[in-house]
Amino acid sequence: MMYFLDFEASSLSPDSFPIEVAWVDQDGGGESYLIRPHPEWLEGGCPSWSAKSEAVHGITLEILVRDGIPIEQVAARAAEVLFAPGAVTFADQPGWDGNWLDTLFEYGGVPGRTGLFDVVEAYRIACRPLMRLLPPPAAIGRERAEERVSNLATELVVRARELEALRPGTRHRALPDAESLWRTWRSVGELVAEWMIKETGP
Repeated sequence: MMYFLDFEASSLSPDSFPIEVAWVDQDGGGESYLIRPHPEWLEGGCPSWSAKSEAVHGITLEILVRDGIPIEQVAARAAEVLFAPGAVTFADQPGWDGNWLDTLFEYGGVPGRTGLFDVVEAYRIACRPLMRLLPPPAAIGRERAEERVSNLATELVVRARELEALRPGTRHRALPDAESLWRTWRSVGELVAEWMIKETGP
């Protein structure tokens, strides 16, 4: 199962902590959780909290303390889903999101780590059917055909991203952002399917 994951965080500082996590599976089903801050994160007046980041995502520290789910529960649920056999998780910022996921697990008492893949890899997987347009490996013109297919895949991904960018909706909240990654992946697959029908017939 493929998952598309996104976090909102206290800031973009090295010691920032996750405040909201969401993931969407390949069928479009999603989950989202506000994360109640670990007591250690609040010590000293919560120095890693950024007013600038709060202005972007709109989640206040008061909301988290009042409405957030205990971090142990969120970490356990994330591990149940993302550690499941065959689960592969994608994010558009795997460096940042990976750090926040590790922090979630560490402070939530969950051992182990879940590696995140760049969502570009999911888009490449969606483009794999285009490989059927290539001639046999030893055929004349194979190299040129590979270049054409590679350029076509890039064009289709760009088109899918453009279509998603035109879609109105909430930004900078974990679930809508995760859903956006999923819709783009789905759109890439649809564009690839349309192109294959155009090239080879139904």
